[in-house]
Amino acid sequence: MATTTLSIPAAGLTAPSSIGNRAQLNAMMREGIKKYGKYFKFASENSKLPVEMLLAFAAVESGIGRNIGDPGHITRGIMQWNRTYAKSTLESELKLGRMTPAEKAKLAEYGIKFDANGKTRAITEADQLKPELNILIGSMIVGKLADSILDSTKDSPAWGTDANGAVRLDRIIACYNAGGYGDTGKKARKGNYATPAALAAAVNSTTAGYIKKLMGSNGYYHLLLTDLKADVAPYKA
Repeated sequence: MATTTLSIPAAGLTAPSSIGNRAQLNAMMREGIKKYGKYFKFASENSKLPVEMLLAFAAVESGIGRNIGDPGHITRGIMQWNRTYAKSTLESELKLGRMTPAEKAKLAEYGIKFDANGKTRAITEADQLKPELNILIGSMIVGKLADSILDSTKDSPAWGTDANGAVRLDRIIACYNAGGYGDTGKKARKGNYATPAALAAAVNSTTAGYIKKLMGSNGYYHLLLTDLKADVAPYKA
């Protein structure tokens, strides 16, 4: 990541009480960290994203594996990514030189290899249900958004950070949840919303809830940095 700072919890945001009380959330995340921590560590080391960020995404998406989605749905698994979009992401990451040798080797362990033109096979539902692979690909998708590859050029400033170099995780969350090109994605990438609270107030209720759960006071990220600090420590890159 080319970014520098991230403020959690974000000012003006509180996680909705509907996600559960503090004890319930801590228990859920401890379970996920214990089961999948080594996979998140590998993903964090290679994506250069904080392990707490990846765990927070997984927590809001699936309860870190408690609810991996309905059979047959296009988005499944611990980080609930779209398998069609995943294929294009992997190919673009390779083309852009962003894929690390370790990531490429790990993908190959799961039969995801690239031909001479940088193309790979279709990503399947079975792939999505493999915890290590799901976490790895999910981290690569978050990393792509975090580094503002989407529509970012020398003439178009990166939208994943603000002018002070702070990570705009709210914008990244919005695009991960709703896509980069619909109404929500356009607001995240191009709207003039100075704070996470302002963006949350402008987008649809589902994405607004997503932002609050990840970035708000008593939300997943906040608890990972406080109550669960010792649980996360062994898996920090």
